[in-house]
Amino acid sequence: MEYIAAFDLGTTAIKGVLLSREGDIYKEHTVNLHTTYGENNEMEQNPEEWWAGIQAITHEWFTVHAIAPEAIKAITFSGQMEDVILIHEGDNTTRAILYSDNRAHEEALRINRELPELNKLIGNAVSPSSPISKLVWLNKHEMEHLSENVHVVFSAKDYIIYKLTDAIVTDYVTGATTGLMNIKTRTWMPDLLKSLQIENFILPSLLPPEVEVGKVSLKGASRTGFHIDTPVLCGAGDAGASTLGAGAISEGDCYMYLGTTGWIAVSSKDSSPKDSGIFTLAHVVPDLNISIAPLLNIGNVHRWAMETFVEADNYAAFEEEVLKSAPGSNHLLFLPYLHGERCPIQDSEAKGAFWGIGPETKKSDLVRAVLEGICFSLFQITQMLVQKEIGMITLIGGGAKSASWCQTLADITNKTVRVPANSEYLPSIGIGSTAFAYLGWIENSTEFIEEYIKSSVSKTYYPTEETKDIYATLYETFVKLYPAMVGVYR
Repeated sequence: MEYIAAFDLGTTAIKGVLLSREGDIYKEHTVNLHTTYGENNEMEQNPEEWWAGIQAITHEWFTVHAIAPEAIKAITFSGQMEDVILIHEGDNTTRAILYSDNRAHEEALRINRELPELNKLIGNAVSPSSPISKLVWLNKHEMEHLSENVHVVFSAKDYIIYKLTDAIVTDYVTGATTGLMNIKTRTWMPDLLKSLQIENFILPSLLPPEVEVGKVSLKGASRTGFHIDTPVLCGAGDAGASTLGAGAISEGDCYMYLGTTGWIAVSSKDSSPKDSGIFTLAHVVPDLNISIAPLLNIGNVHRWAMETFVEADNYAAFEEEVLKSAPGSNHLLFLPYLHGERCPIQDSEAKGAFWGIGPETKKSDLVRAVLEGICFSLFQITQMLVQKEIGMITLIGGGAKSASWCQTLADITNKTVRVPANSEYLPSIGIGSTAFAYLGWIENSTEFIEEYIKSSVSKTYYPTEETKDIYATLYETFVKLYPAMVGVYR
């Protein structure tokens, strides 16, 4: 047997899968991660924990399951983007500033003030979460702790590539999130570093996702068990890998990713800056971009509700509680902005709220209202993002495992919802397609998607006719909640 090893480095976990030559998942293993939160919107992780997670997964494969290392013919990755990870060659890195870290608020204001035309080059607005803002913040606040010149990468998977091969690289999809890449030429803009006086940061090589960046080094092999000289590909940021996994490779294709955080994405040739927190990313497909609306409040809100109203990790009990309440949650609404939000509103100070609590409100109403609130938020974004009528919504990510969540989304959007098989592993499967093409097992990623993804078994949820009017009325009230509460937040 021959395999591809594909890793997806998310915010809460690392998923590792072995894909057989037939496109099936032969083995999978998941390792959970920890996040450190600060008082001023800081959000960090330890990259060495990512590296330990990779080693735990490979130990499972090679030691527990006795898989031969030489059977793995290539390694590739997807990973969280908009991180800032400094690499001091020869040293371990124990600190990464994550994508939803919003400490660089003043720096983002400065960049937008001094470089008002930058958004036209990068295809996006600069925000506190943008790596360019975080680099300016680091240069201002921690310069005394930095060496004169230091390498920087922007995705969790880039650090693992460095540990495996010593190569310091990133991909076009991740590059598009940094505020430093020209979206049309897919190249860095080094003059930008100079104008902001942050030229002490050395940017990684910028490469296509399907390119081999190096081979597993002797040190990398000794730590992971991979065979020395196994090819390592650049991989892609999670949005690019997920877009492949969802089969969204033609202009106009749309899907939703329900992870800890999430997004709604449409494949498009448009590279112009968007309003209301919508990003433009480079697609893995060379001539396409991804119009993507990121949400900070998806699976993390679902987990909060489960821990608060049922018990941690008891998904079955949560589903049972949802079903005790009828659609509409007894006229209760939930604003899901527990972590601030980036889209459909851009407000790091936004808060979550229940509205409509009365003497008849029960725990089950609160639980169902949480799911409905997340789905109302998703529906609100589709109204902004999708310019044409869509006949079906494809769902991927861990949240798609919840039947009540999928049915609620179908009812609120009044659209058919399709959940492909192995939905939570589709980012890994999607980026795995580039390794299949690299090895010559298929002609290109398009062939892989047509043969292995679009033809796979899926579960379908259809909107329920009798809930349409209930949700339409509630949605009219939902969209009024945030504007009415802005004064309270301030």
